[in-house]
Amino acid sequence: MTSILMCKSNQPHLSLRSGIFYFVRRIPVDVRPHYKNDRISLSLRTRVISKAVRAAQSINQRLEDYCLVLRLQQIDIPAIGLVRENPTEAQCGINLSEARDLYLKLKGPGRDKAFFRGAHRNIGYVIKLLGNHPVTAYSSIDAAKFRDWLIDKGMARNTVSRIFSTVGASST
Repeated sequence: MTSILMCKSNQPHLSLRSGIFYFVRRIPVDVRPHYKNDRISLSLRTRVISKAVRAAQSINQRLEDYCLVLRLQQIDIPAIGLVRENPTEAQCGINLSEARDLYLKLKGPGRDKAFFRGAHRNIGYVIKLLGNHPVTAYSSIDAAKFRDWLIDKGMARNTVSRIFSTVGASST
């Protein structure tokens, strides 16, 4: 006599072995090359059918989602021939100095000279270190490099935070 009994409920992908529920499912044929086996069998570590049903449904949904990702990776991208390989700077949006000028034009009226000086100085720091690129071209690696540069210049943490808020406001 075998210790494996199929669960008598209407729930798919459940089996019962020695009183413990298991999730059992075959891997869909089109994604089998990504798996070592053609079947998944996982202990749900429960003897309670309601918990087993919930766990099996959750695992099954995650498996379906993963299979969808694998299937989407295998299909051709529609209109891939229309995608640019190296977009030029003009196609990426306005550069940082243009963003600064627009920011000052929109937010500057009624502000004192210190507001304008601070924006020019702080954006100037970025341009000096990283260059005057389109706003979308800067990355988190660039931000870390800029932060380290400011700290190396001997600026306090509060000053660095203030500079970052000016640069962030000017570039959004």
